[in-house]
Amino acid sequence: MARSCLGPIHMSHDDNTIFVKQQGAMRTGTNLVKFALEENFTNVHVLVNIGRWKHATANTPFNWRGINWEGEGINVEVFSRISREDLRAARAAFDAETVRFAISIRDVYSWVESCLRFTHQDDAVPLPPIKALPHEYIIEALQRWNTFYRSYLPLLADESRTMLFRFEDLLKNFSATMSRASRLWGLTRRHQSYIRPALYLRAGIDGESRSELLEGPLSFDRRKYLSDNPPARFNEALLTLISRTVDRDVLRAYGYDIL
Repeated sequence: MARSCLGPIHMSHDDNTIFVKQQGAMRTGTNLVKFALEENFTNVHVLVNIGRWKHATANTPFNWRGINWEGEGINVEVFSRISREDLRAARAAFDAETVRFAISIRDVYSWVESCLRFTHQDDAVPLPPIKALPHEYIIEALQRWNTFYRSYLPLLADESRTMLFRFEDLLKNFSATMSRASRLWGLTRRHQSYIRPALYLRAGIDGESRSELLEGPLSFDRRKYLSDNPPARFNEALLTLISRTVDRDVLRAYGYDIL
């Protein structure tokens, strides 16, 4: 979908607007969180890659010049992503420490497979079954996971500013998750009932309307993302490898455990 030649969408706001900075590893449902918040509440402005990349660690400095905003080495023209007025308001919220943080996370078993498939470089050569992959691929992915989510533990401890959006909770308990966000951050509902996306979600881009997150006609099949048990395609050796590599203390801090 092409960006409007008129520039970024200006989101009207006032003193009641809640700015929410997104953070989360790839393949954890960040696009779903952006849609869910902006579709269901009127006084929220989700900052995807404003200030820093949404997939960056917590020790990555913020900047307001578009440097590395959409990935390491990917610089953007600031006002192609956010209007001057919105940027001014967002910076004021950061300075006043009133920006909230939405941290996305996903069950580590389904995440590691999804992440490896997503980052597979050669579309012409299918990715082998996960249990057939070299162990170093899986270890490297899990070590990145450890580093990323360990960095966000101090932020997670600030329960007044930070909310954890577990992908499974959004799929199984969407309304309850939205109600919690509403109570925590003082959000104003847009609809009588919460709207859950029925279509595939494209990448969330700052400066686009929430409706532009939806693409058809692919269905958003929640069942394919749910995994209460280790997938059958994980053998005992792979489960042991995950158990040995993932930081269990970090895992438990986010409400998960080793299966």
